[in-house]
Amino acid sequence: MNRKKHEQDENHLLRLVENLITIAERAELAELRVRDGELEVQLSRKVAAAPLQPQPIVSQPMVPVGTSTETAGPDDAEFINAPMPSRFYRSPAPGEPPFVQVGDTVSTGDALAVLEVMKTYNPVEVPFSCEILEILAEDGAAVEYGEPLFRVARIT
Repeated sequence: MNRKKHEQDENHLLRLVENLITIAERAELAELRVRDGELEVQLSRKVAAAPLQPQPIVSQPMVPVGTSTETAGPDDAEFINAPMPSRFYRSPAPGEPPFVQVGDTVSTGDALAVLEVMKTYNPVEVPFSCEILEILAEDGAAVEYGEPLFRVARIT
């Protein structure tokens, strides 16, 4: 193998490991293992307490560039965002009904969806009672950290 090819392979591997470290930190994972053909990378890190279940990130309404707040939705709308890069699933298993539909009212702790990261399934639990106004992610779609999954209205 020539030197340039070897350096390219090392750079690719370094970027892969850096991305895996970022995923492990954001999801507060104690251990992460990835296998691609003959390449296997395993990361382990000390976690101060027992690993926490990923929790959805809640944000205030976002206003896309070039639009006004009137078109963004009601003032009391909030977003529940992806807590990690993952694959989004609306139902607990293939062929089963979705956890929620638009218009449903859910209570604190109810499951809204599941996120899959490397064959590990993590529930997206609602952090407060709310009404589902809009489901923003497609079933089976890859989602990024912080990406809005649901637009909701808090129920007080």
